[in-house]
Amino acid sequence: MQNELEKLVDLPEGKLVFTNEQIQFLLDNIGNLNPHIRDNLVYTLFARGFSENAFKQKQIQVIIDSFIQNRGLFRQINQPENDAVFLRTFSALLGALILESDNDKPILTDSERQLLFDWSIRYLKEEKDFRGYVTNKGWAHSVAHGSDFLGATLSHHDFKPKSVSAIFEVITSIFQNLKNPFVDDEEQRIAFAFFQGVHFQKLASADFNSFVDDFDKKIYQQLLHDDRANWYCLSSWFRLLQNWYFYFSTNKEVQDNLLSKITAYNEKMGFTL
Repeated sequence: MQNELEKLVDLPEGKLVFTNEQIQFLLDNIGNLNPHIRDNLVYTLFARGFSENAFKQKQIQVIIDSFIQNRGLFRQINQPENDAVFLRTFSALLGALILESDNDKPILTDSERQLLFDWSIRYLKEEKDFRGYVTNKGWAHSVAHGSDFLGATLSHHDFKPKSVSAIFEVITSIFQNLKNPFVDDEEQRIAFAFFQGVHFQKLASADFNSFVDDFDKKIYQQLLHDDRANWYCLSSWFRLLQNWYFYFSTNKEVQDNLLSKITAYNEKMGFTL
């Protein structure tokens, strides 16, 4: 089967056709520990299959049903750090592909769509394995992949937030679970997801600014406790602010508020002349 999939990857755009057996192999190997199979074959073919409309309607439904029924997104999420993280994080990427495809042309029922919206918010609140690149096994990158899934929700035309505060709680949860510094550009992916939320008017600029104000104060208050993890949080928060500052280049209301926080950080750290 692997040889068959290698040949599919090499096909030019518009030539992809999948058998049902190939679809099942892709589903069974979302979290394969071999990074070539997981990244270069399984994820690549899922991404091309959706973007090139290469899946038959029944195959799309099989993919959706499997995603929902198998709940790979939450497999062993409360257990100690283990290899199930690859299934979870690449399930998050598949969730993003499904929502992005559904945003172009509906493939989900109303209840399926709402479930994926809810899961994209819930996943980042529950995930605690923040490893990026794992030697010999490739990318886990849970926060980055989860942010892509969340971004697909926040950019979907049918998404209507039940609770804006529940969405911002994603960032709060991530920082509460941060024990070591991010080293693989996770902040960039978090920032872009929330930028999408404001850009597509799922989050109001005023609400975003209010969150930034409140969370910024909280980050500095945590430094009163002599805990190294709190300094990691401050460093990651600063990188979030920097990314947001450039993403919001056409939103002066938000950008001005971000600049004030960045300037205050530099002053507190002594980076002024």
